[in-house]
Amino acid sequence: MTFEKTTTMEQKIIQAARETFLKKGYKETNMSDIAAAVGLTRPAMHYYFRTKERLFQTVFGDILESFLPKIKGIINSDLSIEDKIGHIVDEYLVIFKETPELPLFLIKEAARDFDGFVQMALGSNVVEMGRNVFAALENEMSAGRIKDVPFIEIFYTFFGLMTVPFLTLPVASHIFGTDNIKEEIDSNWKQHIVRHMTLLLRPEE
Repeated sequence: MTFEKTTTMEQKIIQAARETFLKKGYKETNMSDIAAAVGLTRPAMHYYFRTKERLFQTVFGDILESFLPKIKGIINSDLSIEDKIGHIVDEYLVIFKETPELPLFLIKEAARDFDGFVQMALGSNVVEMGRNVFAALENEMSAGRIKDVPFIEIFYTFFGLMTVPFLTLPVASHIFGTDNIKEEIDSNWKQHIVRHMTLLLRPEE
């Protein structure tokens, strides 16, 4: 029973820390604020996580893994290029709509402590997941089902299209209106990404 209580409290702390880190970033986050959010004193927090850095590492590892969905199965499926891209975009849209702060958070934290960013990436499953995705893309290229395009072009094109609406959300909302931006993302942006990625990857006839 004690173990179950500990596990539940750890989960509450991690969730509260995730929300706070995403909103404020590492430097502006205070352990006392996280402790208060879950009904603990700061000394009691140390029973679960002794330092802010250790708590951040736990949260950041989970965030990195959520940022790269397990899309190998989609790439290796028998779907058309358009449908594959559409399903992958859907995966990311779910993540970004739930946590629109995520793209900017990752960029800021990478800039704040790039060496630490890399170490946390290496300590999670994200590197292996990324290798699986690149291997699946390479297989599709070798089989002639998609065009042989440098991975860096695929990466920049996809993530540029995928993240810019969320990175620029405050500015774009001020210019075009929040409702218009949400409508654009919900109704049109997926098709925009699919169209551009299809042009990039469809084999030449």
